[in-house]
Amino acid sequence: MVMLGLRFLPESLAYGGFAMLGQTYFLLSRRRRDYARRFLRQAFPDRPDKELMQIGRRSTGNFFKVVLDMLRVNRVLSRGELLQHLEGREEFVQSLPNAPVLMVTGHLGSWEIGGVSVAALCGESHAVARTFKNPLLQRLLAHSRRATGLHLHSRRGGIRSLARALKNGAVAMQAVDQNQRLRGVFVPYFGKLASTERAAATLAVREGYPVAVCFCLRIGSGFRFRLDPIKLIRPEVPSDRAAVPGAVKRLVLEINRHLEEAVLRYPEQYLWIHDRYRTQPNQQLEESLDELDALVPKTE
Repeated sequence: MVMLGLRFLPESLAYGGFAMLGQTYFLLSRRRRDYARRFLRQAFPDRPDKELMQIGRRSTGNFFKVVLDMLRVNRVLSRGELLQHLEGREEFVQSLPNAPVLMVTGHLGSWEIGGVSVAALCGESHAVARTFKNPLLQRLLAHSRRATGLHLHSRRGGIRSLARALKNGAVAMQAVDQNQRLRGVFVPYFGKLASTERAAATLAVREGYPVAVCFCLRIGSGFRFRLDPIKLIRPEVPSDRAAVPGAVKRLVLEINRHLEEAVLRYPEQYLWIHDRYRTQPNQQLEESLDELDALVPKTE
């Protein structure tokens, strides 16, 4: 309830306070700080440790600001002011292919505002997202998302919902930059093997959907953002079923390359406290092609 009340504070005070909370959490949580140190060292091998810790601290402050974004967006939507806080709209829309299109992003900038902004600009959109344990927070967020035409689907089985939405000509979205404990594909991320989301790439390869890599970046310290022009990928669609896994892996590699480029440009807006390399190849059984097919059902 305290956090919900903070959304009514003046913008500069609220965002400054949340940034301090995030930075304090970074300093107090040794486990998260160690995750960030290892992850940042992988991405920036030549930078001194002190500089890496500054990036980690500030990026955790930005992560806490994303929570505040989710709490404040309802008021902005109720006033019809969302697009007034969003730069790069025209260029973003012009660079977007006609639906159906599969949009992928990472935990960079404000991914929550990115989701509602895409829905506001493109019409009906669907995304896979986590469910919050706090029912009040979950209802609040669900309301704000539905107000823009953004339909959320649980992580469990959510890719099937995205498949149906794409079949019906909608825009589908998913964040693909976090560790996959199961069913990941191992590809390099900043030069080290990482278990990576492959369901979205499998769907794109099998059905030939264009993939748009996009980000919603924070401008300044408060509630103002910029949509980066998308990086459009036209995946190869093999006629031979046996060639699908290779095409999926190549698509995931290309997506990761675009993610890396954006993160290196805006490291203080990226979520470094996640244990990105937790799952390694010797911890995960490779799935058969039949299991891969079961992950993303074919559309009729």
